[in-house]
Amino acid sequence: MQNNCWLPDLVEFNSYGGNWGKYEDAIYRVFKKDFIDSKPNFEGKQVNIRRQPMVNDKEEAFIHVTHQDYNKDGERLPDMRRCERIRWVRSFIEEYNCDSSKCIDCDGVKVWEEDAPRGTGKRVQLLLQEERYMVVLERRSTYCLLITAFYFEHDHALRKKLEHYENNK
Repeated sequence: MQNNCWLPDLVEFNSYGGNWGKYEDAIYRVFKKDFIDSKPNFEGKQVNIRRQPMVNDKEEAFIHVTHQDYNKDGERLPDMRRCERIRWVRSFIEEYNCDSSKCIDCDGVKVWEEDAPRGTGKRVQLLLQEERYMVVLERRSTYCLLITAFYFEHDHALRKKLEHYENNK
């Protein structure tokens, strides 16, 4: 087992009395501080976010790191595992310091690249298996773009991602 003392505490829903509005405001403040008011760097490049389309006055990137994929009706529902790990997104980016010419592991984080859809570049996958959590960034010429971050609820999804890691390392 790795020493993951670099992971911040979870932001738990119950700490806000089970009130979704207060909780969403709290996790949004963390996101805003971490990605709007200041910007992390990855491999010497600033990490930017997708702002559009705004959803309830919140940036697209915030929705991606706190909500599940779209339902059949086009709605995205909050994912409490993603929400409570909102502080982890920036920590994954900042704590990982890599040599981009290699796929190496750092403090238990498995790192590899995959082609981005539609040929927009390379996506860097940062996976901490023991915590079942992943952050995805896309390399651009002058910056990196935060794509998403999520918790693996299902074992088969985690196993599939580990296969991607083995195939790309």
